[in-house]
Amino acid sequence: MKQALPALVYEDLTPTRDYLREVALILGSLQRAFLPKDPHDWQHGLQVNLRGLITQPFVMNGEASQASLDLVRRKLRLNGSSWPLQDYQAQELFNNVRAWLEAHSIQAKLAQPNFNSSAKHFNEQQSDLFAEALWWMDKQFNWLKTSLQGGLSSPIFLYPHHFDLSLVWFPYEDDRQLAIGFSTGDETIAEPYLYLTAYPEPAGFTKLRLPKQAYFQTAGFSGAILSYDKLQTSDDPAAVFRNYANLLHQARPLFG
Repeated sequence: MKQALPALVYEDLTPTRDYLREVALILGSLQRAFLPKDPHDWQHGLQVNLRGLITQPFVMNGEASQASLDLVRRKLRLNGSSWPLQDYQAQELFNNVRAWLEAHSIQAKLAQPNFNSSAKHFNEQQSDLFAEALWWMDKQFNWLKTSLQGGLSSPIFLYPHHFDLSLVWFPYEDDRQLAIGFSTGDETIAEPYLYLTAYPEPAGFTKLRLPKQAYFQTAGFSGAILSYDKLQTSDDPAAVFRNYANLLHQARPLFG
């Protein structure tokens, strides 16, 4: 049975997406206070789990800890404490996390996230739609990761700054890399989309034969783009994704 994808309307989703991104920035700030710097900067990435987004494991006062953005119960969670999303602005949640650390005598220097506004825009329905799309994408990315032969592949992370889910492949275990990601839209492309990029971009990359639903983006950044809408409205989204993701294997030889 083919799994359906929810429709994401950019204009409807964006206010709630922006709020969730700011909550994710709080998780990122917290984990970076305790995680060592990674050579690939993976200390910035959050993981997807069955309830939403969760930090990488870290240690506080000798105890294993994690914090999460629970998209099922719609709460920010930290070691047994929780704060409902509908009750707080992002800055208030950040202040609550700092107060929690102080109350537990935990010394940590949390970087203040750059919140865009003091407004709170949280719509439960839009949050649920985003969560459903996120879980579907994470499943596809995990399938893709198992298909990559050779080299080094990154963990599948959501990066709070751009709020995109990403998988990076270093096929020759050096600086050359191919990346696939899922974005809910931005100033460059004002709709949810998948992207596939190569760095440093090899000759012939933009000459790759794309699936008919995809196109090359050249303004703002260079990459092969597949609109989420094209994926969502197809008869078999998973098959369309896998056909698109096959570009990773086609692009690898271009590095020479």
